[in-house]
Amino acid sequence: MSYHMLCVSLLGVAALSADAPDAPSLKLFERPDEQARARAMLPSFISTYGSEPLRKRRQAELDALKTREQWRARQRRTRQRLAEFFGPFPARTPLNPRIVGKIDREKYVIEKLIFESRPSYYVTANFYVPKGRPLPAPGVIFTCGHAAEGKAAPLYHEACLGLVLKGYVVLALDPMGQGERSEYFDAATGDHIVRLCVPQHHQLGRPAFLVGRTLSGHRTWDCIRAVDYLVSRPEVDADRLAAVGNSGGGQMALLITAADERIKVCAAAHPGGSMENTYLAGRTLIDREVLSLIPPRPCRMIVGDESGEEPGHRRKMADMLQFYKGLGVGAERGELVLVDGVHDMKQPKREAAYEWLNRWFDKDAEGSAEPPLAPEEVAALNCTDTGFALTSLGGETGQTLNEAYMAQIMPRRTAPPDRPAAEAAQAQVKAAVMRRLALKLPEQRPAPPARVAGTFREANFTAEKIVYESEPGITIPALLMVPAKPLPTSPVLLHAAERGKPSSAAAPSVATGLARRGYIVLSIDVRGVGETDPRGPGEPKSMDGYDRTQWSRDCLAIDAAYMGRTMAAMRTLDVVRGVDYLKAHGELADDSVMLIGEGLGGLWALAAAAFDERVAGVVCVETLLSYTMLVRSKYHRVRSYFWVPGVLHDFDLPDLAALVAPRPILWLDGINAMAERVAEDEAAEIIRRWPASVYAALGAHANLRFARTPSGAPDEAVQAIASFLQKYSYRVSRKGDPAGCPYDSAKVGRDE
Repeated sequence: MSYHMLCVSLLGVAALSADAPDAPSLKLFERPDEQARARAMLPSFISTYGSEPLRKRRQAELDALKTREQWRARQRRTRQRLAEFFGPFPARTPLNPRIVGKIDREKYVIEKLIFESRPSYYVTANFYVPKGRPLPAPGVIFTCGHAAEGKAAPLYHEACLGLVLKGYVVLALDPMGQGERSEYFDAATGDHIVRLCVPQHHQLGRPAFLVGRTLSGHRTWDCIRAVDYLVSRPEVDADRLAAVGNSGGGQMALLITAADERIKVCAAAHPGGSMENTYLAGRTLIDREVLSLIPPRPCRMIVGDESGEEPGHRRKMADMLQFYKGLGVGAERGELVLVDGVHDMKQPKREAAYEWLNRWFDKDAEGSAEPPLAPEEVAALNCTDTGFALTSLGGETGQTLNEAYMAQIMPRRTAPPDRPAAEAAQAQVKAAVMRRLALKLPEQRPAPPARVAGTFREANFTAEKIVYESEPGITIPALLMVPAKPLPTSPVLLHAAERGKPSSAAAPSVATGLARRGYIVLSIDVRGVGETDPRGPGEPKSMDGYDRTQWSRDCLAIDAAYMGRTMAAMRTLDVVRGVDYLKAHGELADDSVMLIGEGLGGLWALAAAAFDERVAGVVCVETLLSYTMLVRSKYHRVRSYFWVPGVLHDFDLPDLAALVAPRPILWLDGINAMAERVAEDEAAEIIRRWPASVYAALGAHANLRFARTPSGAPDEAVQAIASFLQKYSYRVSRKGDPAGCPYDSAKVGRDE
């Protein structure tokens, strides 16, 4: 269904429901078909306006390539974009390799190796050297999949044994978060605070986005440095290198082959991995671009016939085959083979890898049959005495590397000495924010189309259930709550919460609490939130590491890049369109509008106020105080703040507050990376550094306020917000209001 059709469909539901009797809940969509359409809206929008047009445009570009040189030129352009996909790779630094032990067997030696892919960032690895073979021999980098034991996982260790017995020199390394490279554990007990493998990859990958880096980039750089080590060894023929891996390691075998042209052959079993396949510019379509760098070098994808993965991998290979053909080489260089089994690296997959490498390295005489193996115990393959590189060696972690990089890239702001300097600084930062968010707010916007979908009534307020169109394809469920006795001098409040508008009048909430105190409240579900959440109601099962439901939401935010937009910008637009709705709403048109943002909604509210001068002020409730907290903290429990790639190159959350100046802001119960409420003085210290200087230069220092409630309960937040609003007077136009209560723009913008 197209987004325009979906928009019409949802508005049609609203029109049909307009005369329905009072509903027992505050939900707009009660029927399963209505709920399904609402949940499908955002994924369909991104597909219709983002990934599908980009896919078609890309294919049209490929279809237009006619010569081998044109295909090569396209590959060169793609290679120049790798930093756009992965984030920048650092400069090469000394590897400082150390052999810390050996396992000497009849036909091979396994060396226990430690090297530094970046200064003091230690990689633990095993280096397999055949005995009784002509040297130098072809070298293989073996990239491990998501096994807790990393390089020592039995199936991966056995693959390395099979390769060395076939006469290959093999380097198998622990990925971060696996084997001896756990980064999130209790040093006293050895217990993993974040589970190994995928959860640890997500724990690092999310904050990395904020500084413009990725987990796939971290892992690819480790592999590039592993290749640097391979070619340094006299036992290795540097002109005959291969990459082999499975699962997440299969994806990494593809990525290192794409990124490093020294790799001549690739064998990737079941390539995939959520964070390994996530780039700053999106996911699947960008993956196709990266993999297009592999041809004309031979690449085989190996898939178990019972894994159910064949269709997806065939699509990957079909895309690559266009490049093999365009570059004038035979299709036999790129292939997918089905072998017995499921998603693993058991013997059938290993033998398919041996056969492929043998074919291209003139080693067919070795045969593909696997010789008898004598695997070592996991602990015997360890390079450290504790099994934890950080415990035994110390050094950097992915988190500390991100933090150091953040210190290099963040803008240095200076206090403006006067009003002109403050206004000039605001203009400069606004431009950077708009560019980084990819925020598009047309200056001329018609009132959003809207329909009433029903009514809820209780003694204290009446709620109109409204659906308004934010942009073609996006409709926003909302509640316009009108108190039985509205406060005569209060602004209209537009409420946007991370978890959406209230769904039940019986449950405590800030929005209904304010309505019951006499405030007119428009509470909205921005796209992908509340009733339009693609996964429906529910919170992540785990607040650390990886949760499938949360990840499906995150993927939509990541793939917004296909549209040249960010999810933060699109949700900011939804808030601004809510203001547009209020400004076109009869008796409320001339009333002042105050934004209330809960959780991540505080970001949308601040951004909306920064770019919409009609907003009289902002209240942030339990909103993260600074992006830097997420990069500096080893652990985090907040979600969804991460997906503005490289945001800290341009601005931090406190900078948004400075853009609202001189209008009033209350930051209530601000939180840290662990979603813990921060003390009022600590919150003020974080926010007031540059923002306070802007407010002061504009003569409105007192308009930047902070507060913390006793427990964070909704009723306490309502009381704090009401107290804050009482400090200011606002323009109101409602019939019967006292004439002596005008909006005083001089007061909202000056110290008291």
